[in-house]
Formats: sequence, structure tokens, C-alpha cells
Amino acid sequence: MEYDVIIIGCGPAGLSAGIYCGRAGLKTVVIGLPEKSQAQLAPKIENYFGFPEGIDGSVLINKGVIHIQKFGVSLIREEVVAAANDDKTFKIKTSKDQELTAKAVIIATGTPIKLSGIKNEAEMTGRGVHYCVNCDGPMYKDKKIAVVGNGNHAAESAIEALSYSKDITIISNADKFQLSDEYDKELTKWQIKTQVSRVKEFKGEKFLESIVMQDGTEVKYDGVFMACGLASALDFAANLGLEIKDNILVVDENNRTSMDGVFAAGNCEGRCRQIAKNVGDGCNAAVNVIKYLRSKDIYVDYAHPIVEVKEDKIEISDAKPNPVQTLKTDTLTQGAGKKLRVGWFSFSCCEDSTIVFTEILNDYYDKLMSVVELVHARVLKKNNDMSNLDIAFVEGAISNDKQAEELKTIRANCKKLIAVGSCAVTGMPSGQRNEFDDRRKREIDSIVKAFSYRENVVPLHEIVQVDDNVPGCPMLEATFFAVLNKYIKEFGIDAQL
Repeated sequence: MEYDVIIIGCGPAGLSAGIYCGRAGLKTVVIGLPEKSQAQLAPKIENYFGFPEGIDGSVLINKGVIHIQKFGVSLIREEVVAAANDDKTFKIKTSKDQELTAKAVIIATGTPIKLSGIKNEAEMTGRGVHYCVNCDGPMYKDKKIAVVGNGNHAAESAIEALSYSKDITIISNADKFQLSDEYDKELTKWQIKTQVSRVKEFKGEKFLESIVMQDGTEVKYDGVFMACGLASALDFAANLGLEIKDNILVVDENNRTSMDGVFAAGNCEGRCRQIAKNVGDGCNAAVNVIKYLRSKDIYVDYAHPIVEVKEDKIEISDAKPNPVQTLKTDTLTQGAGKKLRVGWFSFSCCEDSTIVFTEILNDYYDKLMSVVELVHARVLKKNNDMSNLDIAFVEGAISNDKQAEELKTIRANCKKLIAVGSCAVTGMPSGQRNEFDDRRKREIDSIVKAFSYRENVVPLHEIVQVDDNVPGCPMLEATFFAVLNKYIKEFGIDAQL
């Protein structure tokens, strides 16, 4: 699969970049596992703009996923295992052996948490065991805190925790500490306790209650912050020859790495490790990707097309490198009167793209019908014929087996199948129930069974081959016209575009 840009990483930086690339009309895919984002693990984020009441990390990430899909950005829930550069084309390989190519790459892999191997660490994560002092420290104001780690990262976390408590102990979980002289002096200055011990287990029922050492000693603690070093998620970056320093990618003020076409955003390029900063990084990287791909020195938000009728032509300001396209509809010659046989179909969605399509027909009916024969559209016609279609425009996601079979029938009867709208392209937002936890899935189980719904709602491309996309929620008129123009030409209709 070929893309304009591949974004590696599904945390705040990667999702932010996806929003901007999607709005700019770039064919974009985000590859990553949302559940592995550090933000996902935060039970309550209280320092992010616009949420004075705080927000659960998993909720924030899920909203980000829905946000990118609104703008037609695909999400592949896999890990990237390899990356290569071949003559300005980047090749990405995923953990499930998918191979994708792109003209540009944004690396937003963060610094994934490396579990220490301490018993019950995963079970207690978010319930007394944490990885970000700035995010979760306020929960432990004037409480007893342990920081686990033996290096400068642990010392920095302990010093940061002084904003919330004075009762802080750093437990090495190693045979000795490996601190720089500067951090050693800071710990002494702030009277932060240190303890050379190995941790065996985190104990507690619903929440952390104590830490058990290897020698059997058990000490009560209210909260623990893990700082055992950072596991690099950038091994594949070495394959590209990118400059890496201190386990982070080196970037300039435009979030560009040492290689043309490769950008980085978020924790993987260091500096302030906060969600707000990472979201800004994602924006900055995406804006500069847009400039890079379109050879522009200024950024334009392409998501607001202007469609105007001026006497003999339709002018469309579109999300394309050359924003203004002109379709001279009165000078179309069809070559032996040929027209495109077109069908319009809808599955699980709110059908807002159908509404836009109806408005397009109302505004430009005579001109469009000079090149299009609309032979199937149940929302508009009583008599429909889906045989021998040139193009089938299909809106909506697939939520049951009956719809899947209908979609296969449509595919068998058309030369080109085009997915229309976010639900058809990405499966979202119709597929929000895919993200439900077990409790919510149990609540809707009777409804799912009563209507013979599938376990997961899926986009069209998971059922049949899709030839092209008109993304958006709803679709953009400009993008619809651009795709239609493309196939007017491909099917040999002599039209001036």
C-alpha cells in the first residue's frame, strides 16, 4: 500500500500529526498500538489544556483515534519492525508482515515503558505504580513515595516529586547507583533518601499497599514511580541512518531528522516529556511534512474547500498541491456519448456523505449528468440497477455478515469501488464499540446478538478490494470532485479537467 505519509506511533504526538496530515488531504496512515502509549496508562491527566476537571488517559487517546479517522486517516494496530529508504521512497514493515511505502515518515514512537520484571508491576500500573511524576504526582501530595531506579532518570523523577511530597525514597533495584556527580549533589541537597535493594514484589488488593524486597523486608508505600531507564523504540531508525543521541532522535526546529523526508515528534526526540508539548510536536512535524511534500514555504489548512459555480465552470479550492481545479462542464465531449455508470450505496453510518451527495446533485445536476449515468441510488430512486457499474461509491462501515455479502456483490458488479466517508474508509466512528472495555461489551451483548452484528465493525477494505477513497465525516465536495475527475479521464471520457 502506498501513502503520502506514514506516522509511526499512536500516542498524542502521532495522533496530532495525523489530524493535520488528514486535514491537508494527504493519504496518511498511523501505525501503532494505542494501548501502549504512556498517556493511555495515566488514570487522570490534570495538566492538559481544556480539561480542568482532568481526563482519563485512555479516553484522551481514544478521542484522538476518532479524531484522525474523521479526516480519513487510516490506523493499523501493529508495531513497526523495520524501515528502509529506497530512492526517496520509505519502506515500512510491520509486525504482521505488512509492507507499506510513503514519500515521508513521521516517527512518534515515544519512549515505551520497559517493564522491570518486578512481580505485579503490570497489575498495579495506574493503581499505585506509575511512570510519569508530572502526570500522576499530584495524587500523592504529602504521601510516602518510592522511586525505583538507579540512574539519573530516577534522581530526576525524585527531585520532580518534591513538588508533592518530602517523604521520598529512591530504591535502586540494582547492586549500586549510577548517578552523575551533579545528581548525587542534588539528592544530598534535597535530603532525598536512597536505598540499595532489589524489589521483589508490589503488594496490594485494589491499590498498592507495600513493596517487598528480595530479602523479605516489606515497607508500606502509597505510590511508586518507575524510572528504571528508557527502552529505545528507535532500533529501526538505525536502519535509516538517522542521528541518535542519548537514546533520542536529533531534530531541528522543524522536527526534521538528519534525513530528508523523515520527521520526529514527541518523547522520541526528547526535551520536555509532556502531552501538551508532544501534541505541539505532532502539529509542527505534520505542518513541515506538508511543506516538504508540496514544496511550499507557508502552511495552508486545506480542510475548508470552496466550491463556486461561475457561469460555465465549477471552481473547487481543494486539499491538493494546486488548490484550484477547474472542471469545464459545458465543453465535455463524451466520445460516442459514453457516460460513467455509477451507483451509490450506504451501510452502517449516519449517511451524512449521502446528504452531501444529494446537495451536489441539486447544485450541479445537469452538468454532472452529462458525464454520469446514476443507475443505482436507493435513497433517490425507486428503480435501481447495479449491473455492469463503472464506479460504485460506497458509504458506511460493515457491521454484520449480511452487509458483508452485499458488499461482495457490489464489488463483483463494478469496475472501481470507492469508499466514501470516514466509516467506509476507517470503520470509525461507526466502530466505536470496537474500543469498548469488557463491561461495556457485556452491556450491549444482547443488542449485538439480537441484530446479528459482528463482534467488530470493519471498514470496507477488510472485506473487499477498495480502489480509492473519498475520506471525511462527511466527505468533502472538493475531494469527491477530484476523485470523479480522475475516473472520468481513466474511463476514456474526453473531458477537459
